[in-house]
Amino acid sequence: MTQQPHRQEAILRAFRAAGIRHILTDPVERAVFAKDACPLDQAMPAFVVVAESVADVVAAVRVCHRFGLPFTPRGAGTCISGGAVPVAGGVVISLAKLNRVLEVDLENRCAWVEPGLVNLHLSEHVRPYGFHYAPDPSSYMVSTIGGNVAENAGGPHCLAYGVTVNHVLGLELVLPTGEVVTLGGKAAEYPGFDLRGLVVGSEGTLGIVTKV
Repeated sequence: MTQQPHRQEAILRAFRAAGIRHILTDPVERAVFAKDACPLDQAMPAFVVVAESVADVVAAVRVCHRFGLPFTPRGAGTCISGGAVPVAGGVVISLAKLNRVLEVDLENRCAWVEPGLVNLHLSEHVRPYGFHYAPDPSSYMVSTIGGNVAENAGGPHCLAYGVTVNHVLGLELVLPTGEVVTLGGKAAEYPGFDLRGLVVGSEGTLGIVTKV
C-alpha cells in the first residue's frame, strides 16, 4: 500500500514526459468519467487523459502498456451498455476533443472524420451536398462517431440503411501496444479478413479508433 502513491506519481510523470498536457487527477473531475449514461455500474479511474491529437492517444496507450494499466476510450459517454465504464484504478482516454471532419469525398460518398465528432454534426456538415449519415441512435444529437463505432450503434434509419458497421469503410486504430494501423479504406471490399468489421462493436477492447 505504501508503494501505491509512488506508482501513481511515476505514472503521472510518464504521461507528462510523453507530452500529454491534459490529465485529470482531481476526484471530482474523475467521477464524471466513472460511468456512462446508466448509473447502475461505475468505477473510478485513476487518471483521465484528455487527448488533443492522435499523438496523445498513442502516447497515453504506450504509458498504459508500460505500466500494465487497463485503459478505456470514451466519447460522449451516452451508451447504457457499460462500454465507456472504466476499470477501477485504470485510465480513461477521452476522445471528445478529436472532433474534426478531415475530408469529404463527394464523388465516392464518404468522409474521414475524427472519433469525437458528434453524429449530428456529420450530417449537418454534408447536408448542403444532399447527403446525411444514416445510423441515428437516439443519442445522435450528442453521441460521437467513435462511440457509435465502438457500440455498432443503430436507430430508426437502420431498418432501411443498416447499422454503423454497414457504413464504416475504413478506420485508423491504435493497438494496445501503441502501434497505429489502418483497416479498410474507401473501397467497399478488401482482400483478406474483415478486421474492420471485427473492430466495429468491440467497445474499445481491441484498440482505440482515432479516424473513421
